[in-house]
Amino acid sequence: MITLENISTGEVYNGDEIEYFIDDDTLIGEVYLDGDLIFQSLEVINDDQLDHALNKEFRVTKETSDTISNLQ
Repeated sequence: MITLENISTGEVYNGDEIEYFIDDDTLIGEVYLDGDLIFQSLEVINDDQLDHALNKEFRVTKETSDTISNLQ
């Protein structure tokens, strides 16, 4: 389970798969959670820059199935 919480608005998104996409022509980076566009950033050239930009706007929490099973 992946949880993204917008730091400014408090809006929360939950999903299972996060994907990063960068258009090499426009240098626009996009982050998708379970196929839904969640975040865009301008002038990024790699996944690390996009991840850094995402973490400035969102709190990202990733829980593994081991973490969940340990709580039960």
